[in-house]
Amino acid sequence: MTLDDVDAVVDLDGRAFGESGWSRRHFVGELSESPISILYVLVDQRAQLIAYFGTWHVVDQLHLCTFAVDPDHQGEGFGGLLLGCVIRLAQRLGCAVIQLEVRESNHAARSLYQSRGFVEEAIRRNLYSKPTENGVLMSMSFPACNQSVQAQARQRWPNGLNLQWDDRGGKLDEHWPNG
Repeated sequence: MTLDDVDAVVDLDGRAFGESGWSRRHFVGELSESPISILYVLVDQRAQLIAYFGTWHVVDQLHLCTFAVDPDHQGEGFGGLLLGCVIRLAQRLGCAVIQLEVRESNHAARSLYQSRGFVEEAIRRNLYSKPTENGVLMSMSFPACNQSVQAQARQRWPNGLNLQWDDRGGKLDEHWPNG
């Protein structure tokens, strides 16, 4: 994610999370002021935003702090693809654990995280506002599921999948073959 992506990300965030979403100022701050923030966007071939995620990298932990798929594209496998990218990022950074919080009522997200190997660790009372709701702390320890991530990608995209990472570590092209 770059500053050029922020307006589209804020729009998607608002459609996905309503009043509880992040502000434009919050995203700009994460991109320009936080040394621990790593944010990515997933765009289609026309450069239209499909999804995004944001993480905080602290020592050997990656905390998934925001994650959204365009509501018009939910149910198409992009959430699983994006979560696979979060897991690959954690592996690339040598993290021992990924943690996240999710609204207690967000059963679809909880199911997605569990399907990739995340475990529910605790309830954080009244973590969310607008509306007030408990958060569920989930985590995944490594080595966890590089093979599982690639197996899921092969099942969803049998012709293979090409990812282009462009981040603080430089550019990296990654191909997940279909076999």
